[in-house]
Amino acid sequence: MAMAIGNDGDGEDEVNSTINTTPLVDVMLVLLIIFLITTPLQNQTGKHHPVGEQGW
Repeated sequence: MAMAIGNDGDGEDEVNSTINTTPLVDVMLVLLIIFLITTPLQNQTGKHHPVGEQGW
């Protein structure tokens, strides 16, 4: 998965550790889409309080 130990035949063992960034990018894109959808909805469904009026 994230670490591969290989032997290419020259007698030296090399450790190749790489981070798979595809899941990270997928999660970030999903969060961005959710944020873009929910932000305008918060203004539409929020209560309107005129200036000077306390609605507590």
